[in-house]
Amino acid sequence: MTISNSIPETGCCRHPVPSIVAVFAILILIGMPFVVNAADLSVRIYERGGNSPIQGVSVCIGTPANLSQFGADLTGTDGAAIFRNIPRAPLVITASKSGYKAEQQSLITNNMNRMLVMTLPTGGGGPVCNAGSARKVTATRALTISQFRINKGMPQTATRSVFLNHETDDIPTHYRASENPDFTGADWQIYTAEPEFELSSANGRKVIYFQVRRFSDMDGADLEALSTVVQDSINLQRR
Repeated sequence: MTISNSIPETGCCRHPVPSIVAVFAILILIGMPFVVNAADLSVRIYERGGNSPIQGVSVCIGTPANLSQFGADLTGTDGAAIFRNIPRAPLVITASKSGYKAEQQSLITNNMNRMLVMTLPTGGGGPVCNAGSARKVTATRALTISQFRINKGMPQTATRSVFLNHETDDIPTHYRASENPDFTGADWQIYTAEPEFELSSANGRKVIYFQVRRFSDMDGADLEALSTVVQDSINLQRR
């Protein structure tokens, strides 16, 4: 789900997008329930009255009391700044750059990825967001595997098919598993809470390497959070 918003300038804009009022109206009409999962937010900045993206705009996401509470970033050549793991909350998005009049927008986020479009007129003034000189300064929450066991920790199995029991601090989108530490030949699979894995055929000690990720494709940008690689072993004794 993506939601775009801008403040069009009467009679001049060639990049019309829905009003933020429509965003709130949609949220109210569908009765959005409270959710705790975080989501990703893409903010794209254009010149007011045109369709040219603006590079180097400081974008802050926060509250009126702390404009950068949830992160700050600089837009790239495509005019986009991407933020990961934004909590569900009423937010204030501030965009500012020297030579342009800064703008602010309000947005209520939920657990769905979305995109917000803003336009900046030339000039000066307005609230200031300072994202520094480097991109991606916003902190992202790591994806952590807190426990990993093969067949619930059993030391031995008589069959090649085993289950990979694990716990994570968030819900991943994919997993991969392999007996090779570099995951050679192991593609990402759609995440399941208890995936099944087939061991290689020879008897003996088997080490399985396991990793999960949270992945999404938002407006052409790949957003990926990887867990560290964990491992466990089991002894295969087939008769």
